[in-house]
Amino acid sequence: MGRKSNRKTKEVFYLELRVAGGVPLFVQPLITKKMLNGLKWSCEKRGLRIYDYSLLPDRIVMIANTAWGSLPDVLESFKAFSSKAVMLILRNGSANLHTSWMLSVFQEFGPAGRPEGIHIWEEETFMKTLFKQDDIDEHAVQIHKRAVKLGLVARPEHYLNSSACPMHPLDGWIVEATDPWS
Repeated sequence: MGRKSNRKTKEVFYLELRVAGGVPLFVQPLITKKMLNGLKWSCEKRGLRIYDYSLLPDRIVMIANTAWGSLPDVLESFKAFSSKAVMLILRNGSANLHTSWMLSVFQEFGPAGRPEGIHIWEEETFMKTLFKQDDIDEHAVQIHKRAVKLGLVARPEHYLNSSACPMHPLDGWIVEATDPWS
């Protein structure tokens, strides 16, 4: 049996965690708050290092790596936690959430072999290694402009659930220096 590597990597990744079926899940304030708390927990307890992020209606995009451990393991842990938390909210939520249709989409698009209705994420996480500082900077700008391109806000700094906003909810959890080689 091979040993798992727990070494810290210097690599930085652009990530997209997409909601199954393109469900605009993160327009619900309670669910958005639960996601942000899950990201904070992942930073504190699992070593996730987020450099830039945006929590869009149907996905989370970020530039990240880990201080220790494996990034795929940390992401799987986050996805498992957040799936359970969101499903509890959807199943026990108030009638004004109008979420019954979401449950059927998650059942249809969820990965095979998993208990029905407990997985809100697409099975594959898009990960791209960013090797150069120019690539990191370019992807950070793209992340910040995503909300503008979707028509959610006029300027990137107006979108609260993004590191472009000076008062974003993960303030204090974001790693300031994006150069992993410094």
